[in-house]
Amino acid sequence: MTEKKREDGTLKNSADELGLGLGRREMIRKMGLGAGVAAAAMFNSEIASAQQAAPATNPLGQQSTRGDGTQHWPDIRESEMVPASVQTGYTVSSGPGWVNNSGRASGNGPMDESTRRIVEWVHAYSPADFTKSLEAVVGDAMMDSLGVMYGAFESDPARINARLCARYPGPSTVLGYGIKTTEEMAAFANGCMIRHTDFNVGSHNTEILGGILAVGESVHASGEEVMAALAIAYEIIGGLTDAWGASQDHIEGWDSPYHCIATAMACGKLMKLNQDELANAVSLAVVPHMPLYSHIGTASMWKGSHSSESVKNGTWAALLAREGFTGWSVPFEGRDGLLAKLGPFVKDLKFPANPNGQTVIESMLGEYEGYKFTASEGNTITFHETIAPAVMAWTKPEEIASMDFYTSSIYQWQEVCDPPKWDPRNRETADHSIPYNIARHLIDGYIYLDSFAKEKYMDPKARDLMNKVTCHPSVPGKVGYYLVVRKKTGEEKTFNSGPRPKRTRADLIAKYDKLVDFGGINKDQANRARDQWSNLRNVKDIGDAIQTVAHFGNPKPLTDRSPSRIA
Repeated sequence: MTEKKREDGTLKNSADELGLGLGRREMIRKMGLGAGVAAAAMFNSEIASAQQAAPATNPLGQQSTRGDGTQHWPDIRESEMVPASVQTGYTVSSGPGWVNNSGRASGNGPMDESTRRIVEWVHAYSPADFTKSLEAVVGDAMMDSLGVMYGAFESDPARINARLCARYPGPSTVLGYGIKTTEEMAAFANGCMIRHTDFNVGSHNTEILGGILAVGESVHASGEEVMAALAIAYEIIGGLTDAWGASQDHIEGWDSPYHCIATAMACGKLMKLNQDELANAVSLAVVPHMPLYSHIGTASMWKGSHSSESVKNGTWAALLAREGFTGWSVPFEGRDGLLAKLGPFVKDLKFPANPNGQTVIESMLGEYEGYKFTASEGNTITFHETIAPAVMAWTKPEEIASMDFYTSSIYQWQEVCDPPKWDPRNRETADHSIPYNIARHLIDGYIYLDSFAKEKYMDPKARDLMNKVTCHPSVPGKVGYYLVVRKKTGEEKTFNSGPRPKRTRADLIAKYDKLVDFGGINKDQANRARDQWSNLRNVKDIGDAIQTVAHFGNPKPLTDRSPSRIA
C-alpha cells in the first residue's frame, strides 16, 4: 500500500492525494455503479488508508461503512497503477497498528460488508412471517420437486449416487432408495434426482431442496422450518442476482455460482447457526467451490448434476461452520474475492430482494410461469409449445426439404446449436440439441422424458431430419426464435414463436400425476405424498414426511449396472 501521513498524523493513500484523475465518487459514477456495497467494496479509499483499529459497533465488530482497517485488493491495485515516477517521497510498506477486534471465533477477521448483509438478514428471518400465498407457492414447489424425482428415479446418475451413498452411513435419506447416508451425500443424490431430467422449475433452484431435506432430517426440523429454508435460499439467489444485474454477463463462464451460498444459508438457518457461524458458512461455500460452465459441446452426466454439487458444497460448508471451522472473512470484497471474479455490483445488495414486499420465490413461481410443463431444456420449450404445433399442422416430416432455425441470442445459439448437437450420443446432449428437439417432436408429435432414450436419439429418421436443420444466431433488426421451413415442393413458411400457454395448479397436478405413471410409482403412495408435501406446515418433523417417500418405485439391485431406460 502506498501511504504517507496527513498533518493530523493519520495515514493517507497516495492514490487519494494524486487523484488518479478522478475522485472516488466520480470514479463510481463513471463506472455506472449503484450506491451501496459495490461502492464500499471497490472504491473506498478511506479503508485502504487505515492501519488503524476500527471501533466495534456490534458484537461482531462490524461497521456498515467497511471501516475495518483492512487492505483491500481493488485499492491496492489502484495504488499500484500510479506510475513510480510520480511517487517521489512515497514508500510501499506496512507495519504495526491494525487491531483485530472483530470478536469472531478463532481469531477470524471482520466479515466484509456483503457477507454481513446476508447473515444479518438470514439470522433475523422468521418462519412466522409466512403468508398464505407464500405457503401455497412453496407447497407447490415441494410437490413439483417430488414429481421430477419420480421421473429421474433409476436413471444412471441416480443409481451411481445411490451406490456411493450406501458406503457412507449417516442420518439423511436418499429418497426412493431408502438409503441412510451423510447429509452432504444425500444433498447431492437427491438434488441430482430433482435436476437430472431438466424438468424441474425453469430457474433450476429447487435442487437446493436436496441440502435442505438432508439437514432438515438430521436436525429434526419442522415442515415450517424446511419451507422457510427454501424461501431463504430463493431470497439469497434473488438478492445476489439483482445486485450483479439480471443479465447473465457477470456469470459467463460460471455455472450456478450462487447455489452454494443459498444452500449454506438455508442449511445454516435449519442448524440455528449464529451470525459468526453463518458468515463462515458463506465463505466455506463459495471460496473453494466456484463451478465452471459445462453445457457447451458434447454434454455429460455433469450437465444435469452441476448445481447439485454446489448444493452439496453449501451443505458441507454449513456442517463445517457448525463444528467451528472458519472461512476467509472477506470472500466477496477481499483480493481475488467474488467481486473480483464476477465484477462489481451494479445495484445495492439488500434483503429482502424485492422492494414491493413480494418474496423472490413468489415472483419466480407465482402464477405457475416459472414451472416447466414440457420435459426439455429451457431454450427448446418455446419451440415445443408455440412453433411445433403450427409446423405439424402445415406439413409432415417427409415433405420437408430444409429448415433454418434462428435463435434469440448468441448465448443460446452456442449452447444448443453448436456442432456436437447434430450427433448426440447421450441423453444430456440430446435434450440440449435444438436440431434433435425439432426432429423428434415433428416425428412423434410430442416431447417427453422418453424422447431422449438411446433408441430415440439414434433413430435414423431423426438423424435424417436433423441434417436438414441449420441454426443461426438472431438476425440484426429482427427478433429471434423462429423457424423457416421449406417443403420439397418449394413452398416456404416462417413460424414465429408466440406466447406460451397460461398454466394453473391443475396443470401442475397433471404434470405430477404423469410423472407418477412414468416412474412406476404407487398411486396411493404418490397421492399421500402430494397432499403431505403440499402442506408441510402441518408436519412437526420433516423426517415423518421423508418416510412417506423413503422408498418408491421398483429399483433394480444396485449391483445391476445395465443402462437405465432414461440414461
